[in-house]
Amino acid sequence: MTDPPDRRRVREHFEEEAVVYDRSILRLVPHYEEQHDVLLQLIPFPRDRAIRVLDLGCGTGVLTFVVLEAFPHARAVSLDLTANMILEAGKTLARFGDRSTLRQGDFGRDDLGGPFDLVVSGLAIHHLDDPGKRALYRRIFAALAPGGVFFNREIVRGATPAITTTYERLWRRFAERDGELDDTWFRKYFDEDKPAAVEEQLAWPRDAGFADVGCHWQYLNFAIFGGRRPEKA
Repeated sequence: MTDPPDRRRVREHFEEEAVVYDRSILRLVPHYEEQHDVLLQLIPFPRDRAIRVLDLGCGTGVLTFVVLEAFPHARAVSLDLTANMILEAGKTLARFGDRSTLRQGDFGRDDLGGPFDLVVSGLAIHHLDDPGKRALYRRIFAALAPGGVFFNREIVRGATPAITTTYERLWRRFAERDGELDDTWFRKYFDEDKPAAVEEQLAWPRDAGFADVGCHWQYLNFAIFGGRRPEKA
């Protein structure tokens, strides 16, 4: 199936950036490692449980790595749009052997599989438009086992245009302070990304059937939010 133009731009961008992504992300995302710690603390399962995990838009596999390291009996499927990111994820996750499965595909339209106990995504779902996000949240709900949880670490808009402008100004300041090439990255951000406000992205999972939906962490235009599939309908 042919990619639509917006997904093709995203694919081409991340095919090019795969090798340098991990070095750049620390200069582009405030509190990046703290976000990993928060997400791990949110996962409600005992660390010795053999949970089934799906990482949507896995990139170089860092988020999958964090989960598999913390849950030594977990098994994970890591899905990404681009071949080069899957190649880099394979290097990152090689130590986990058959506990890690890599899959190239488009989470915006491909079957997600399942059932999973945990679905995570890190800085990826904002590449979908708002109807695409809403549809994906419904598909994630269907892919979760009863009692399973979903957490999204994401770029978000502010609740108003003025707040969004403030967030973007302060984000640029952070990137410039850490030596990132501001114009290059922000041109890609405005061309490719379609962030939604936290308020909208709390309503959409509730509409899909999720319980205990909440925003658990936020710093400017970065947030961690998610919910749980109830044990019973």
